[in-house]
Amino acid sequence: MRSMRVLAIIAIGGLLLAGVLVDIPDRAVPDRADQYQSALVAPTGVVNTWFCPGGSRPAGIAELTVQMVNRSDEPRTVTVSALPGGSAPQELSTLEMSIEPRGRVLLQPSEAVPDAEWVGVTVETTGADVVVEQIVTAAEGVGRSPCLTRTAESWIVSNGATRSAVEKERFVVMLLNPFPDVAVVDIELVADVGRDSIDGLVVPAQRVVAVDITSEVTVASTVAAFIDVVSGRVAASWIQIADGLIAGRGIRTAPAVPGAADLWHLPVAAVGADRRDVVAVSNPSATDTAEVDVEILPEDPQLDVGPIEITVRPGRTALIDLSRQARLDGIGHFSLAVRSLTPVPVAASITSVTSTPADTGGAAVVAGSTATIGADGAAHRWLVPAEVRDQDGAAVPGTDTGSLVIVNPSAAGIAQADVSVDGSLVRSVEIGPLRSRRLPLSELGSGNFVVEVDASAPVVVGREVVGLTSRSASLGVAVDQPAPIAGIG
Repeated sequence: MRSMRVLAIIAIGGLLLAGVLVDIPDRAVPDRADQYQSALVAPTGVVNTWFCPGGSRPAGIAELTVQMVNRSDEPRTVTVSALPGGSAPQELSTLEMSIEPRGRVLLQPSEAVPDAEWVGVTVETTGADVVVEQIVTAAEGVGRSPCLTRTAESWIVSNGATRSAVEKERFVVMLLNPFPDVAVVDIELVADVGRDSIDGLVVPAQRVVAVDITSEVTVASTVAAFIDVVSGRVAASWIQIADGLIAGRGIRTAPAVPGAADLWHLPVAAVGADRRDVVAVSNPSATDTAEVDVEILPEDPQLDVGPIEITVRPGRTALIDLSRQARLDGIGHFSLAVRSLTPVPVAASITSVTSTPADTGGAAVVAGSTATIGADGAAHRWLVPAEVRDQDGAAVPGTDTGSLVIVNPSAAGIAQADVSVDGSLVRSVEIGPLRSRRLPLSELGSGNFVVEVDASAPVVVGREVVGLTSRSASLGVAVDQPAPIAGIG
């Protein structure tokens, strides 16, 4: 791959002048039957184990912190296992912790395995009302995402980048093996500069492995990772760091997508002069082409925006730069539905980069980057950890502190949603068919709190958190059993 650097730089220049759609080259895909499982975090009513694929030690590129939130009125006990990674041999470390009613605990797991270069975490709970997130901190900012509640045999990361020299980009895939047996993984890397693969990668028992894609595929403006677990099962997430003129400055992390589906919802999206949102749609099929519509779900019931139509060939990933879509000018924040029109399931995610404009007009603008995977299911009840604070821990009036987004995926019914904090009702909102509703977090609470959404019909809930120096976005956590969105009328 390194011999292609000159060609890669030329390719990058071409990408900057390209239109809306970037079509990544074909990858060799094994011809095997597609097996679908929901990508949503399992409902907290049935889950009692969380998997956080992790980050680095404090001296590394993305220091890991784990946040555990207890939404109940009773204390909860959790058992936390810190799984080490890196060249230094070290055993996992386990500790037991208590979380107060409506309380929150922050844990730096690297303290339990001080010799580890990388660290992942499993959290076992005694109750079904603890939500676990992983937070990664770098010089470029802070990224956060929910931990996973299951492992899988295949994962997809649709949109990373490795322009380390010009954009200071670093792209790392985290693989967590919580089981007592070794796992073996094959990774296919499909980039705008060509293809590469990592075959027979061993993930030792009860360890975490950080795969630095930057060292495998250099100077790629876009690279997708298709992860096949040959033996065993793993949990997977990814970390992207950047600090450049094109890529912006920030760190983002998100779970990998553990499967493909016919319909995905992406709750958090927007266009603006200083914001670039890119939707990634991957087709893992070995043989079949997917015809896909990216549908726009605005808040305003009077707005009707036509879908973005794309074709995704077998083994390819298509990128749609929403900032280049004239049809979206002036509509502000919205949500998206990614629908495969052919019987070929796809995987969908979205990344967002915000830069600080030269003239903010007096408004507080926070630069940064976020990443969110799609939701292939909807539920009546959701939990969303939130944070609203200034330097003194309180909200600043008139600033963007982030938002809660509720999407009604039904084409016919109206959803009534009650929004509560600490068990007290704060807002009741109505969301029309195929519409989204955005609520500023500063109107719901301050400091650290958990938002509970209870809806009359299945909905999808996401959040965007804007801190003092960084931004993050993710899905909420479903409380009851999700219904497949494709089956909602």
